[in-house]
Amino acid sequence: MYLPPLSLISEATLTNKLGEQIKAKELWSQQHCFIYCIRRPGCVLCRDEAQKLWKEQQALTDAGLKVVCVVHEWIEREISAFVPEYWAGEIYHDADKAFYKAFGQGQLRTGSSLALLNPLNPAWGRIVAARKNVKDSNVVGEASILGGLLVVKAGEGGIAWMHAEKTFGEFPDTQDVIAAAKAAVSTAH
Repeated sequence: MYLPPLSLISEATLTNKLGEQIKAKELWSQQHCFIYCIRRPGCVLCRDEAQKLWKEQQALTDAGLKVVCVVHEWIEREISAFVPEYWAGEIYHDADKAFYKAFGQGQLRTGSSLALLNPLNPAWGRIVAARKNVKDSNVVGEASILGGLLVVKAGEGGIAWMHAEKTFGEFPDTQDVIAAAKAAVSTAH
């Protein structure tokens, strides 16, 4: 499995809800970090995944992980609807999309909304399931940039685990994610 070099993301400038900027490496300078790089805060699939992951936040924290969310686009109304309803933790804006480029070996990975024209596309099953868990959603914002999940070891330990979204809303089972994150940091030195 490809794991990007830490250098692709460590110097990225991230901005929090208060407008304060940090270098990404500050997120994992003291402890391991679990990062959800969301495709679009208004997306029904993204909201569903966010709330599933946030429900497991304590398990990740107990395993020694800081848990954060990163967005590539900051639309205030969308962020306000997303936090804290679907994600109650820290959220950062990656304006340069460094985290998203890391999933594609330095290049942005995108999905095509044309694939959604096919009623047999597996994304439709995920959308139907997500609608049962998410009370509202929308189509505001850039939807084609694919996201994913990262586990970064503390300090200069590097990226220990990654899941890159291949199609819209395609994520492993939440319990598998938690197990992978715990395993990644249990081998960290």
